Amino acid sequence: MSVLRWRCQRKSKFLIHIGSVAHFRFFSNSTSEVLITMGLCCCCGTRRNPILPQVQGGATEYEEFQRLLAEDLSEGNFHGWQIKSDWPQEYKNDFKMRVSLRPHECGNPNHLLRGDGKYVGVRPQQFLDYLLNPENLPGLLEWVDVEDLSDGYIKYCRVKAPCMKARDHVWKYTIDKRDDGSIFVTIRTCQHEKYPERKNTIRAYYYNACLFQMSKEEDDVMEMTEFIFQDLKGGIPPALMNSALPAGTIATNKKEMEYLKNKSK
Repeated sequence: MSVLRWRCQRKSKFLIHIGSVAHFRFFSNSTSEVLITMGLCCCCGTRRNPILPQVQGGATEYEEFQRLLAEDLSEGNFHGWQIKSDWPQEYKNDFKMRVSLRPHECGNPNHLLRGDGKYVGVRPQQFLDYLLNPENLPGLLEWVDVEDLSDGYIKYCRVKAPCMKARDHVWKYTIDKRDDGSIFVTIRTCQHEKYPERKNTIRAYYYNACLFQMSKEEDDVMEMTEFIFQDLKGGIPPALMNSALPAGTIATNKKEMEYLKNKSK
């Protein structure tokens, strides 16, 4: 194998690994090894005071989701959406997905992701259960149920991969079980007095709004649309994250589908 081909394969595997953080997949041992090989560091070169998005105009989380959902994805659209991985023609392992990206209007160089997925034989409650208690997180150091809210929860997690500074999150879950049987969930970084920022840990930013509903056109198919924006901070170049997100998102959802199917057996 040529050196160039080997490097390309290593980079491709790295992009899929790092892109998977969008769905509770944090840096694994193999990812950190590739980072070191590529000369990248997640501890140094932190961008100072990164711009982070907020809900616009005092809207509710569901209204913000609907605003994003109404944006056109067709070529040359006003908002700059680009379909990075279009719908496959057929299901593979009872799953298929489309992923699109656009620049975020807040000015942060990390891009906003839209994911549309279809899952055969899965129900909205199964996905909600997974979001509330994801299992087998690589490098998980802490997972704490911080507070129960009238419409959701606050949870804390901290993760670390070898040779990298730990990252932590304080997440507010807002859950809306709607009359039509669909479930709308938002996960957004928040602050909590019990979990201030720590030394030697990078406080990352994460936003995920997703709607799970049964398809009206296909029997026994659950449809999911999600919007994700994240800033892992540290020294990870945003351009690298943006290029990694499509493959990482699809790989992660594929693993989630496999997990849910195996658990239901």
